Amino acid sequence: MTLLSFALQSVVARPRSWVVALLALGSALLLTLGFAMVAGISEGTQRSVIESGAGHFLVYNSQSTESAVVVTGPTGAPVLVPLPDYPATEARVRETPGVSDVVPLEVGMGATFRGNYLDDKLSTARAVARQPPSPERDARLARLAADLQRTLLEVARDADRQAEAFLTADEARMDRAALEEATTPAFWERFGAQPLAALEYLENHVARQVGEGESIDLEYLGSDLNQFVRAFPRFELVTGTLPPPGHRGLLLGHGLYEQRFKLPVAARLDELKRELDRGALLAEDERLRTLVDRASAELPDLLARVDAERSDAARAVLTRVLGHPGEAEALWREFLKLDDANFATRHQLFYAELAPLLPLYRVKPGDTVVLKGLDSLVNGVPLKIWGTYRFRGLGGDSSRVNTLSLMDLVSARYLSGRLSPELMEEAKRDAQSLGLDFLPESEVNLLKPATVVEVETPEKPSSEVPDFPRARAWPETFSATELRGGSVLQAAVVVTPEANPEAVALDVVQRATSASVPLTTVDWEAAGGFVSEVVGLTRVVLLGFSVMLCLFVVLVSAGTLLLLAQERVGEVGTMRAVGMQRSDVFGSLLTEGLLLGGLGAGVGLAIAAALLFGTMGDGIGVTDESLQFFMGGPVLMPRLSLGQGAAVWLGVVGVVVVASLVPAWRGSSVPPAVAMRKRED
Repeated sequence: MTLLSFALQSVVARPRSWVVALLALGSALLLTLGFAMVAGISEGTQRSVIESGAGHFLVYNSQSTESAVVVTGPTGAPVLVPLPDYPATEARVRETPGVSDVVPLEVGMGATFRGNYLDDKLSTARAVARQPPSPERDARLARLAADLQRTLLEVARDADRQAEAFLTADEARMDRAALEEATTPAFWERFGAQPLAALEYLENHVARQVGEGESIDLEYLGSDLNQFVRAFPRFELVTGTLPPPGHRGLLLGHGLYEQRFKLPVAARLDELKRELDRGALLAEDERLRTLVDRASAELPDLLARVDAERSDAARAVLTRVLGHPGEAEALWREFLKLDDANFATRHQLFYAELAPLLPLYRVKPGDTVVLKGLDSLVNGVPLKIWGTYRFRGLGGDSSRVNTLSLMDLVSARYLSGRLSPELMEEAKRDAQSLGLDFLPESEVNLLKPATVVEVETPEKPSSEVPDFPRARAWPETFSATELRGGSVLQAAVVVTPEANPEAVALDVVQRATSASVPLTTVDWEAAGGFVSEVVGLTRVVLLGFSVMLCLFVVLVSAGTLLLLAQERVGEVGTMRAVGMQRSDVFGSLLTEGLLLGGLGAGVGLAIAAALLFGTMGDGIGVTDESLQFFMGGPVLMPRLSLGQGAAVWLGVVGVVVVASLVPAWRGSSVPPAVAMRKRED
């Protein structure tokens, strides 16, 4: 108590020592706020990953050489061994106390093509040709036919298309003949009489010569879609409908739909609007001006995809808006000369009057796309697009998880090239018939089929002409047994609100081990892949900041206390002369540091708590959609626990005490006689 009293009097009498307390205050304030923010980000990211398809943890086969994930990284989907007897495995996991739901999952990468400009024009002409005959319909069809003729003449002048398509010499000759046929007057006479037949000819024999268009990579989750929607309530259907139970299909992530399937000019305008809504200015941001240039650079693609009828209508709108006539390309380029003054008006006008005249999206709900598995030998699986979706409150269209697409588990198996149990047995029988007995499952999987066929052979009287069975590849429907009875690579486990996910995961593994089932788990952070790594990165950054802050506090505090100790040499000599031991002097000076650090850290911690529970009590609004996923939604909720506060206080006090060691040692080591002479001086 004597040392404490002496130290307190010394601190009060020397205001310069308060610098150390202020350093401790600032350090405690910054570290407390930093740890609370990181804890909020960690909790928000955890909630986002769990509620966007990963569940509280994933279960997968422990014999796999890689770990299960939901969000893949640059290396693609992991290679996993299928779960043994998934229906039995699912039932076993569901029996574990605390488990609310078990959702089968498959992660994969596919690719499709955006299509070429001739496909778009043929699609428009086909829609008009299917209308009931009328003078207006015939006039529109004639205008579209004239535009198609001009387009095909341009295609015919490009002699390199056959080389681009990697065709054989015979195929190139056939394509060249088809293209020459499509540019003859006789063909267009037949077009007027039978437009649908002529359009089919162009689509099958000519359109491919223009190229397949831009390749679009698509990351997908395969699952039982109806169960997925029930298990993850953040799911929100934006357009279209869910596939009916038992029907194959695809739900595009709305972020992917807006970014990759949208007309590039429109996508650039949307990106500009997002940036300007955040307060950016074209006049000050070189990157935004580059986006304006990119929008103008996309004009050739836009003009090539728009038929003559729509092009004339768009030109009329541009003429009225700009106040003078001109060629379509020149008017569009003038319209896309954007600045801070005209952007809002022109963006609104684009969507109000011009977008309805353009093929704004390459595909729409109801269309069918062909996906190619990037990691399999499957050539392509046709999938109907039933709609688009997003995870509500997790960052809008710019969020990583809202670019994930969903499909049924059966289609995901088709894309992966894995055989169903029935086809597996058939492949084994075929292999054994060739002398390959006891063929391992890993080798059987190499026998991946190009298509899956269902053969229906109706009974016909022998007197009739034979009706050979027709093969229907990739059936559009599936049974409940086929959905869950086939191979499943992993499953997301959702636990009840009162359960501890770590304890439930451990219980699941223990039960599986006791039943000799090769099962293991990964938590939400591993399941989130590289997206969850952002949390680890923020922790590393905070740790680095803490280390640098501690070094700064040590240097400044040590320097300040050392200077004060030098000024008190005479006072130390007097204390030693009246009988105070060197250890007492050392303890007194060290207690001053402890007192300064403790008071400063305590006040800083109190200010931080007041800010967090007062002004930030309702959270911090996050308007940047790209960050909302990591915050768990549009509001970041900082988290400060008693343990965090105690750790910060002890850490700051410990740093100040360490900084006080050298000044205390030097101050106490001065001999009494020397100290007294300095006091007399």
